[in-house]
Formats: sequence, C-alpha cells, structure tokens
Amino acid sequence: MEYIINGGRPLCGEIPVYGAKNCALALLGASVLTDDDLVLRNCPDIADVANMIVLLQVMGKKVVRQGDTVTLSGRLTSICAPRSVATLLRGSALILGSAVARYHQVALPLPGGCAIGARPMDIHLCGLQALGVDVLDTGDMVSCKGVPKAAEYKLRFASVGATENLLCACVLAEGVSTLVNCATEPEVVALEQMLVQMGARISGAGSSVVQIEGVKKIHGTEFVVIPDRIVAATYLSAAAATYGNITVTNCCPQHMGAFLDLMSRRFDVRCRSDAIDFSAKRAPDGYGRVETAPYPFFPTDMQSLLLTLAACSSGKTVIVENLFENRLAHNAAELNKMGADISVENNVATVYGGKLHGANVSASDLRGGAGLVIAALAAEGQSAVSEIRHIGRGYVDLAGNLNKLGAEISVRD
Repeated sequence: MEYIINGGRPLCGEIPVYGAKNCALALLGASVLTDDDLVLRNCPDIADVANMIVLLQVMGKKVVRQGDTVTLSGRLTSICAPRSVATLLRGSALILGSAVARYHQVALPLPGGCAIGARPMDIHLCGLQALGVDVLDTGDMVSCKGVPKAAEYKLRFASVGATENLLCACVLAEGVSTLVNCATEPEVVALEQMLVQMGARISGAGSSVVQIEGVKKIHGTEFVVIPDRIVAATYLSAAAATYGNITVTNCCPQHMGAFLDLMSRRFDVRCRSDAIDFSAKRAPDGYGRVETAPYPFFPTDMQSLLLTLAACSSGKTVIVENLFENRLAHNAAELNKMGADISVENNVATVYGGKLHGANVSASDLRGGAGLVIAALAAEGQSAVSEIRHIGRGYVDLAGNLNKLGAEISVRD
C-alpha cells in the first residue's frame, strides 16, 4: 500500500494527540508482573500495540480492549515467546525484565522493528546478569533463568528499553537495587509512576539514579498512557513545512523541550498546559547544527522530521545522528529524489534547503516514513510514499488525521 499525496496545501485547524506508543509498550510489558487487573487508558490503536497484545495473549495473559482502554489479567502459561509474533516489533523485548522477576525464566527470539541500525540487547542482558540471572544468547534467541537479586548496575548508555526492563526486574528482587545512568524519558517516568501505584518501592523516579526496594508482590491498578510527543512533533512539523496554522491538543509541551526550543526560534509557538498553538509564515534560514542525544536533548525519533524541515528551509542545516547509524542515509536518499540537497558522511547530514517536488519515495522505517509524508505535503505536485506499513506501527490513521487539517492524501493498494 502507498500514500498518494498532493502537496502545497497549508495545514490549518485543531488536532488531538493520542497515547504514546513507547509508553504503552512498556506498560504492557510490565503487566506480566501481576495477575491482577491492569487497566490502561488512552492506549493507541496502532500495529505495535496490537502485536504486543497478541504476544501477551499467546503467552497466557487475558486481554480485553474496549476503545482506547486495554485491560490485562491472569498469569503467563508459557515463558517462551513465539517467534512469529516476537519478531514483529522491537517492543517485544520489554517482557524480559517482568517475566524474569515474576516467573524466574523467559525465552525470547531477538525482537524486530525498524531497520535503522544496530540496537544491541547487551545493556539489557548485562543488567540482568548483574542481578544474578543466567543469560544465554544464541544470536537469534535469548534465554534468561534465575531469581533476580538486588545489586547495583551502571548502564553503559542511557537506554530506554534497558532501563525499563531492569526497573521491572528489580521490583520483585529481594533487597535494594540501584540503577545508575538510567534513561529519563517521559515514558520511563510513566512506567516508574505506574509501578509505584502497583505497590513497587522506587525512589529517584525521573532521575538518572534510581533505587528500587524489592517487594514480594505487586497489585493491579489503572493508569493513563501519556500523550505521544513524537506524534505531536509530527503534526507541528507538517504545519511548519506547509506554512500552516494549527493547534495540537491533548499533548504535554513539557515533554518536548528540545524540539519546541528549536521551533520557537523560527516560528510562532505558544504553549499551554496541554496544547500548542503553532503558526508558520515562511521558511526559516536553516536550523543550525543539531545533534541527537538521550532525553532531555534532541530525540532521535524526531530527527527524520527535522531532516525534512531542513530540506524545506532556505538555509544550511547540519544534523548529527548519535544513536542509530542507519537512520540518516535512507531518508536523505529519498528526499534527494524530491529535489533536496543532502549529503551524508558517516553519521552527519549536511542539508542545503530549497524547494521540493513530487516524486515516488519509499519508507524504510516508522519515523522516516512520517518524514517523507511531510516532505510530500510540502512538495509541489504529486508524490507517492510506499511501504506505509511502517508508518502504521506508530501512527493512528496518519493520512486521515492530516486530511482533517487540509492535506490531500489517499491510500492506494
């Protein structure tokens, strides 16, 4: 399937943001820690969440979805994740810590996801080993066995997924564990908050050093998935590229500091407690030099959006991708088909902005696909964006929502 996009239409209007993919996946993984009902509200209806739910169901959890509310209950009946489901999404790795904590064993095929570069599991696995868990990595399958014991572990990199897995592994471990160099992304903080609601004892939530005092059991709760900051940034980027005027609601501007700081120096941006008013009247003179880094710095998940915005600007931008080595090259090549002037050397893209024209381009990953859609919205003429299955992994009806703002996007088989 592909999007057919007629560009050159300014986006205008109001659009709400739904729950965050990366938050929902972590909370779903943590459901393994308890047999009680865990009720998650504002859960996005996207492919990655659907696949995570199927994974939990085939491993024994009972899952009921009603609208944006997902209720999980019961225990796992299998500690081996089926390859056919686990390899569909990177988020399948987020059952590791919870399953080891609750059942003291788990077997997981190496997870799938986007082809944006190496995303090694070594931080997850070394952390579990530091907690006394035996780990066997065969190259395509990871098996973990043992009772987690309290320990101190320093992550070599502030990995979001590893932080989330190790938090869950420590919740039921006997004694006090200390995790150092933790990721501090809003999605990690949401997980910490939910675990505390479930009876976990966590101090330092939201900081890079977190202490977890193990408990014998945790219980169910109700929790609201936080708004998706990447989706909010996508809508704002689409408005910026088309010289639009939009209001993004149901969002958390405080979670988007680095992105909004970059945008507010070039456009009219007004933040309220849960909404952002945005207006773009002209192309900025480039975006300077931007480097991706863990939160609170500029997110790698917004880098593809910025690459498109830089290509649509009237000046020079340098983008340094410090997290995923393949994330720049594909989209740069696709944008160049649309008339962009982008050169990539190693992990650095140098972009000279200008006018884009319609072309046939292909998405290779989730966020890159969104970046290409925005480029097509800004381009003169018609574009076709293929491989849109990647986009469905993280966006709820991206075409339909953008059309509500005045875009002209149709879907073709």
